[in-house]
Amino acid sequence: MRVLVSVDIEGVAGVSRPEQTRAGAIDYDHARRLMTAEANAAVRGCFDAGATDVLVADGHGGFGNLLPDLLDERARLVHGKPRRFGMLEGLQQDCDAVMLVGYHAMAGASGVLAHTMSGLAFHRMWLNGRPVGEVALYALLAGEQGVPVVLCSGDDALAGEVGLWLPNAQRVVVKSASGNRAAISVSPAKAAQMITSGAQQALADLARATP
Repeated sequence: MRVLVSVDIEGVAGVSRPEQTRAGAIDYDHARRLMTAEANAAVRGCFDAGATDVLVADGHGGFGNLLPDLLDERARLVHGKPRRFGMLEGLQQDCDAVMLVGYHAMAGASGVLAHTMSGLAFHRMWLNGRPVGEVALYALLAGEQGVPVVLCSGDDALAGEVGLWLPNAQRVVVKSASGNRAAISVSPAKAAQMITSGAQQALADLARATP
């Protein structure tokens, strides 16, 4: 089984301020370490559940945030641009499942650093009369390729959004939103445990559902 783990930064435990998400800004280097740790947690869960190959797609900004030297050596890193599939680059490599780690709620939602694609360009996006965020848009892209999104991690606002679009996906809540730039997070170690467990459960559920 090949799994694509796409990793954003705004939904990572311990991240709540824009300065943590921008290269060169204060605390960015620490935040990217937290991001890499959550990516590794998902990788561990995937391999523990029987995955044979895991692609980790850097899904934030210029797609060059994850630290390659700290990435689980069993995984392969998808980084840089341009990309045909954006945050899901690697999906075209015959993947069986997608996991979205460190993702955030849609623009206009009450989540931590909530936005859709660009924090400056879009107030809200709609599709067939329904508001959509990055999770829904990329889940639709994955679905078009016949690949299910089986896990999403981030804050509680994201979890509510995922419940509406992907009710069968595992939802890992590593922080609760107190405001757009404020949160109550679990510790990074606890977040890693939760993501690893969620990844294991997600692939076990997928295996049971696959004929």
